[in-house]
Amino acid sequence: MKTIKQLCGYHYIGLVIGYFSKQDIIKWVDTVIEDMEDFPYELIEVSLSNNKSLKETISMLKKASCENTLFEPLYKIIGELVTELEEARMTNENFFRYINNILDQGIALLVDDKLSKILDRLDDGYYLATQGIYGDIETIREEALEELKHFKNYK
Repeated sequence: MKTIKQLCGYHYIGLVIGYFSKQDIIKWVDTVIEDMEDFPYELIEVSLSNNKSLKETISMLKKASCENTLFEPLYKIIGELVTELEEARMTNENFFRYINNILDQGIALLVDDKLSKILDRLDDGYYLATQGIYGDIETIREEALEELKHFKNYK
């Protein structure tokens, strides 16, 4: 990540999909405020949001990022999910829950049509496999890793 706005976008996306907790975000923001001289004012509000709703914290964090900076942070999150699944640091269930959450937030996260179709197909495949309707979980897991492996290049 190159800019504080991109880092804010990365943490915003992670919070929206449940990859990060509100406490994770507040801890990160506190570190940013401590270590950086120049940061978006909204991060102070995020730092003080412990008693605010999750929705309010998400809104403040989104303001600190810039909507046109969300593509790269989204790709970085997907790359991290792939790495964690590959290295067995994440269960199939959690991985596909995050994929589903990205789909649910698609418009807000600016998911492009091509990525949306890939994620939708993988999400549907996982559902069908877990219900015993079609396919198996290991096959859809391998398809997900293959389809999304190039996102690991985003740092």
